[in-house]
Amino acid sequence: MAEDVAPPLSQAPTEPLEHLQRLLYREFLAESDLYKEVGLERLPISLSALLGWPADEVIWRLAETTFVEELSLEQLATLFRIHDMELVSKTAATIARELREAHVSYEQAIRVGLAYAVTGMHAHAFAALRAAARKKPQWARHHYLYGVLAGLMGNHARAVRELERALEQEPYEDARQRVRAAIELLAPMRQTFPGY
Repeated sequence: MAEDVAPPLSQAPTEPLEHLQRLLYREFLAESDLYKEVGLERLPISLSALLGWPADEVIWRLAETTFVEELSLEQLATLFRIHDMELVSKTAATIARELREAHVSYEQAIRVGLAYAVTGMHAHAFAALRAAARKKPQWARHHYLYGVLAGLMGNHARAVRELERALEQEPYEDARQRVRAAIELLAPMRQTFPGY
């Protein structure tokens, strides 16, 4: 469909894309101890050194922000580089198969999706989010994360559809505010590139 064709990323406004990436980092930080599960145990110490905040507070303080603006995207990418070879070496198909297992919860699938999303492994993140969607199709969080990822990848039409669906299904106002923020980030692209 024409509506799913994005302009070349070199022509797309960068600020909304940067803020969408920052939303993913914020979601990652908001997940209790996810950084430990993916081998980033030193993350609080590294963040504390950069920001001058106490190491035992730095994660939750950043998770309280919307766009984690205290750090550059380069710093965030470096800090969130996952070195867990088991996690990095899995294929998207393997992830999808493992996360479909009955003992894996919706929340676990979301956490795996976030871990891959912040590292830029989008196919892996989508596989995890699809597994979450199969478990709880009526829940909103996977739609929100789908939307943010689709926006980052230049698929504006899908991003907007997923974010609007998340907004319809999300019962909590604080989460609804984050969804609205993502929708607002995509507005300049909609104006600059009609049909994008």
